[in-house]
Amino acid sequence: MDIQALAAEFGFAGCFVFTTEPFVQYERRLQDGALHWAANNLTIDVLRDNPWANAILALISPYRPYDEAIPVSGYYPSSNAAYHASAKMMQAMQAEGINAARADVPVRELLTRNGIGTPLKNGLTLLPGLGTRYSVQTLVAQLEEPQFTPVRQPAETKCKNCHACEHVCPSGAIDAEGFHFNRCARAFMEGSVMEPWVMDALTTILGCELCQRACVHNCGIETTTQMPEAFRLEEILAGRVKPVLAIVGNNLNKQGRIIQHACVVAAKQGRTDLIPLIEPWLTDRREGVRVSAAYALEKLAQ
Repeated sequence: MDIQALAAEFGFAGCFVFTTEPFVQYERRLQDGALHWAANNLTIDVLRDNPWANAILALISPYRPYDEAIPVSGYYPSSNAAYHASAKMMQAMQAEGINAARADVPVRELLTRNGIGTPLKNGLTLLPGLGTRYSVQTLVAQLEEPQFTPVRQPAETKCKNCHACEHVCPSGAIDAEGFHFNRCARAFMEGSVMEPWVMDALTTILGCELCQRACVHNCGIETTTQMPEAFRLEEILAGRVKPVLAIVGNNLNKQGRIIQHACVVAAKQGRTDLIPLIEPWLTDRREGVRVSAAYALEKLAQ
């Protein structure tokens, strides 16, 4: 089976085929406490769970970010669509007798150690021609004759003389030494109660896009100017979140995360007209929603 052609059939712009060596650097950083707690959910050694695998497939899905005036992250719709496309590709492989399974691995190390991606100071990874505007799905497979992606020398960061992301980061998570997850607001927007400094830094529903918008490597990437109706604040704050979840995935609404972010974005936009829709969330059973609603109402009262 032509894996590259199959990946294209399911809408992926590229498919890299890598070896299954363990992610030693990632494991070391995890042990040193240099990574966010969610990093524990990634697979460091794919052969422990899939001893039959002889290849890791990295499926690349570029996306167009939303225009700066639209407070929505373009990453999650892309990632959700790519997730479902990769599931269909996996089923197609299995139907042809090719053993395949999903594997959530450290994508940054996977791309950089093979010289495909370049690490940037903001913690993201640059792919030629795509900037940082892409999502990646990873599968492990047992290929009859794996044609591995030619490996180049690991690339050094291209962030030598540019400080754009440092200057724009609202929480000071990027400095001359690089990226610090414990100061990155986006790392603390996963659904639990957001602290005031996190809400102060939130710029879009489902995160912060400032360092990517400022990055010179993303210049020239065309933006999307039409916001899906589902993301209108009026719709979300009225409790109609299912259309949003159909676009980004149900797992992104942990503890009312979508409602939390909509409350904060409404405050950032000065939407006093939405106060009647925000007030009922003050008595929601989820603490994160209550805290975000209170934050929004306090800001809108100023």
